Amino acid sequence: MIPNDTPWSGLEVGKVDTRRVNASARWNWFWAVMPRADVALVLQLSDLPKPAPDLPKLRNLEIRFQTLPGGPILYVRLNDSAQLELFETLCRDVIAAGELAETEADALERAIGRTFRWHYLLRGGKLEVLSEEAQKGLIGEIEVLKLLIATFGAKPAVAAWTGPSGAPKDFELKADCIEVKARRGASQPFVKITNEHQLADVPDRRLWLAILAVDKVQPPHGRTLTEVVSEVTELLERTEPSAIMDWDMHLADAGYDVLHDYSPWRWIVSAPDFHAVTGNFPRIDAPVPLGVSSLSYSLALSACTPFRTDWGDLQANLIGEVRA
Repeated sequence: MIPNDTPWSGLEVGKVDTRRVNASARWNWFWAVMPRADVALVLQLSDLPKPAPDLPKLRNLEIRFQTLPGGPILYVRLNDSAQLELFETLCRDVIAAGELAETEADALERAIGRTFRWHYLLRGGKLEVLSEEAQKGLIGEIEVLKLLIATFGAKPAVAAWTGPSGAPKDFELKADCIEVKARRGASQPFVKITNEHQLADVPDRRLWLAILAVDKVQPPHGRTLTEVVSEVTELLERTEPSAIMDWDMHLADAGYDVLHDYSPWRWIVSAPDFHAVTGNFPRIDAPVPLGVSSLSYSLALSACTPFRTDWGDLQANLIGEVRA
C-alpha cells in the first residue's frame, strides 16, 4: 500500500503508471509505480546517451536505462518500501539538480551525479556528527581545495584531494604535495603533526605546508560546515557536474553525512599561510629509526616563518606544473 501523503499516491498498482512531477518543469520527470508496486522516479529522454555512462549501484535501489514505446528513459526504482520517505527526499534532490541544466544531456549527467551522492547515505552513513576538531580539519582542506579549483578547474583539483582517503598528504599533484593544518587562532602558536609521514619528502615532488586559523563563533557570524560544503557543491553543479561524484566520495570518506545537523557550530576561517617544506624546515622526517613509528609532535609557527611563501608564488609553481 502506497501512503496517501507521498507523490506516488493515486497511481495504479499492478502496472506501470506515471504522473508528471511538474507541468512547468524544464525536463520530463515522472513519478511512477512499477509492476511489483515499487515506486520510482523516471526521466524521459529524447535519446539514449552514447556511450552509456556508469550508473551508481546502490543497495535497495535499481537505476537503469530502458527503451519504452514512448522513448528511452532513466529510472530510479526503490526496492525497499521501508525507505520510502528517504527515497522521496532523494528523488526531489535529483530533480532539483537536473532542473539546473540547460540541455537534456546535462540534466541527465546532473541527475546521475546527484544519485551517486546518495550512495554513501543509503548504505548506512555515519552514526555521529564530526567532532569539532574534525570539522575544523575538513573546513581547512576545503578552503585549500577552493584555491586549487580556481587554479586547475574542479575535476583535477578534486582528484588531487587525497587526505580523506588516508593518503600521507592532503593533496597530491603531479609535481607538488600540500599538507593542510587547521588551528584555533587564539591557541598556542603551534600546529600538531600527527605522524612522521605528513612532512616527509616525496621523490620528485615539492612539498608545501598550509596553515589556517579556523575559529568557532556565535551566530549570526561565520558559517556551518554544511554551508561550507554546499558552497562547493553548488559551484560544481554550475561549472563541472562530472566532478560531483568524486567530491561526494571524498566527503563520505571524511565522515561527512548530508543528513547530519551541523547548525550548533559556526566557523570563520583565515586565508591559508603557505610554507615551502624544504632544506632545513623544522620536522621529523621519515624514515625514522627502526622500531619507532606513529610519531606526533608540535611544530612552532615561529620556526616556520623563514619558509613562508604567498599563494601567488605557490600558484605560479602549480600553473607551471600544468604547462610542463
